[in-house]
Amino acid sequence: MPDCSLGLDFGTEAVRALLVDLNGRERASVALKYKHGQITDTLPGSSKKLPTHSAFQHPTDWIDGAARATRRALKEAGITAEQVVGIGVDFTSCTMLPALADGKPLCLIKGLEQQPYAWPKLWKHHGAQDQADRITALAKKRKEPWIDRYGGEIGLEWFFPKMLETLEKAPKVYDAAEVWLEAGDWFVWQLTGLPAEKLPRSTCQAGYKGMWSGEAGFPSTAFFKALDKRMANVVRDKMPGKLFAPGQRVGGLSRTMARKFGLAEGTAVSAAIIDAHAGLIGAGVSGAGTMVMVMGTSSCHMLNA
Repeated sequence: MPDCSLGLDFGTEAVRALLVDLNGRERASVALKYKHGQITDTLPGSSKKLPTHSAFQHPTDWIDGAARATRRALKEAGITAEQVVGIGVDFTSCTMLPALADGKPLCLIKGLEQQPYAWPKLWKHHGAQDQADRITALAKKRKEPWIDRYGGEIGLEWFFPKMLETLEKAPKVYDAAEVWLEAGDWFVWQLTGLPAEKLPRSTCQAGYKGMWSGEAGFPSTAFFKALDKRMANVVRDKMPGKLFAPGQRVGGLSRTMARKFGLAEGTAVSAAIIDAHAGLIGAGVSGAGTMVMVMGTSSCHMLNA
């Protein structure tokens, strides 16, 4: 049996572990539903109704589900841990969360577990329309050059509208957050066990849903200050880490996670990628001019130019 790569695909309802050998043949595929599913009505352990348009997930579902799916896939494929040469991660986006500098999600901290905005916001969380509209209006008023990259409109599912929503509706949660990041980046961070200042952020997620570009970086301090003075230094103060392209090695699997997943310590881990973007590559499209329709809970039209 040739060596294999492990792909972990995090969707809206379930996680899938996929083993593909280095000849491109699928050797195993195991999908497991999240224990808590989509959290849209009430938080775990609560009977209080969530605000309209809320959609959250439980971060332990990502780790536990992926570990169980990986162990089953290894057994199904009949390979050893040492035969897995690398791990790739794709995730729904923008699914994002606030955490402490040690990586602990705020929703797992005593006293914050019943605060909705301490929980990871699923991509389909639609509570930040007002914030998205104001970011768009301010960018147009200031003639920010980056607004044109997105067709002149910032989406309500994106990173900074959701962050601003938390700042305005739950400022104590915003203040408690030491790190804001996409769930795909959080998961890769947990796999590697790197310190916060070195946590790997994906240019794919940042470039699309985080208003970042390789040429200009994130929007300026002046823009964020004009949006809300409390966010003036948000990138510096609450978004540590380094940016990596999808597929680029960011570190090795930590001993703790190797034991949990049944894999070898030090196995290469790559930067995350948005799930639909991975679908385009998985369809074999690498050149310009071919559109791929990636259909799941949502539908994405992907075109290389």
